[in-house]
Parts: sequence; C-alpha cells; structure tokens
Amino acid sequence: MYRVVRVPDVKILRSLGIFPGAVVLKKKRYRLGGPVLVELAARQIALGKDVARSILVKEEA
Repeated sequence: MYRVVRVPDVKILRSLGIFPGAVVLKKKRYRLGGPVLVELAARQIALGKDVARSILVKEEA
C-alpha cells in the first residue's frame, strides 16, 4: 500500500479520491506503456502511465 504525498492539480484526480493523504494499492501495471490499475476505497481505477508517474507516493509499512 502507498500513501499519496503529492498529486498534480487536476480536478479529475480529486474527484476520484486521489489527493494527499489518500491510501492506494497498486493492483497491476500493464505492459508496453499501458495504464496502472490502482485500488482506492474499494474501487479500481485505471490511470494512464503519464498521470500515474506524476503522482508522488510513499510506501506504507
């Protein structure tokens, strides 16, 4: 699990619940530049690779 530290100022991310302090679980990273699948509050969300790269997270113990 990861705790979100910093996200770009994008409204859609906030509306999905991705904001500093949120806890996410990386479910899958698709090959060949595909999306990253994360779980957040019992929902699975696919993030484009560039969006996923712009989100800074810290691994939870």
